[in-house]
Amino acid sequence: MYPIKVLHVISKLPVGGVENLLLMVLRNCDRNRFFPMVCSLSDRGEIGKEIEELGFEVVCLNKLKHRLDWTIVKDIYRCIKQHDIKVVFSYQYHANLYGRIAAHLARVPCIIASVHNVYTIDKKIHRRIINKYLAGWTDRIVAVSKAVKDDVLKYDGIIGSKVEIIYNGVDLSKFLDTDGSAVRNEFRLPLNAPVIGTVGRLTLQKGQRYLLEAFSQLRGKFPGLVLLVVGDGPLKNELKNYAETLGIQKSVIFTGSRRDVPSLLAAMDIFVLPSLWEGLSISLIESMAAGKPVLTTDIAPIREVVNTDKVGILVPPKDSKTLADAIEILLKNKDLAERLGMAARERVFSTFNIKTTIRRYTDIFEDILRNKGWDIEQR
Repeated sequence: MYPIKVLHVISKLPVGGVENLLLMVLRNCDRNRFFPMVCSLSDRGEIGKEIEELGFEVVCLNKLKHRLDWTIVKDIYRCIKQHDIKVVFSYQYHANLYGRIAAHLARVPCIIASVHNVYTIDKKIHRRIINKYLAGWTDRIVAVSKAVKDDVLKYDGIIGSKVEIIYNGVDLSKFLDTDGSAVRNEFRLPLNAPVIGTVGRLTLQKGQRYLLEAFSQLRGKFPGLVLLVVGDGPLKNELKNYAETLGIQKSVIFTGSRRDVPSLLAAMDIFVLPSLWEGLSISLIESMAAGKPVLTTDIAPIREVVNTDKVGILVPPKDSKTLADAIEILLKNKDLAERLGMAARERVFSTFNIKTTIRRYTDIFEDILRNKGWDIEQR
């Protein structure tokens, strides 16, 4: 008996939702059945270092550019052959592109691509053509939500039987009995100060601008109110400047990239995710696992997580006034906030466990390999 080797191909490894998902998968996988290694098209990043600390090899190509670079295919092909890879699992467009071509050329028996976001207007037509073509070389495409699957079918023209929905999961144990006092001490926040928080890359997609606007409407009504903005990204300076323009900079804390998200969530009273679009937000799932009342935007992928008004509050995207009103309701009604937090945790514990996600992955691996004549039990 020996484990089947799996190569996870990913574009880069900074702190981010997809990268954190990969880390959780590797941390909780059964390495006696499927032993993983990772190929990053760019550098090692902070997540890559943590993966190596788990005992898994990370191959860094340091090549990902905006233009096509076919030497990446050659490098991945060499890695596949050198390590006798039997399963290639790729994440997002560039890794799906290069990883699938290399895996096909290397005759890898199990090729899986994963899609983690819905289509947006900037998705070029050539990407759709490439995705449709590469689907012929792909055994299965994993979509992280029904909304993502619907977009893959609509825009890439792929048959439905090839696309499987597997929800992102989180490591639930990290969100039980977590104390937020260290975070409050770090930022000198009184224990009774109401804290609103959000977690995510500082990008247009995540909509933090509208949360700043909503917060500016609330600050005068709730003395001592604080906003924690957790994450880093290209809009960091722009958002900081906007907070100054709104006159709220002294009450808004930009924490930067952090690896203690459970503690940060524990320090929050309300979690807000004002995203304009999503695939399936891991930070939303984590906040619900932490038992926080969640307030987020009414878009299709989020409705798959916050599936009733007993689990969380949904507001229209880009509507800072409605967002502020909903936050005010939660700040004034502690009983409602507590009920929502408890229901949110129950929802996540029943549906979004990382162990369930991994089991679904490995079931697909085994199903594909068996259908191609592999005897999994006698490997």
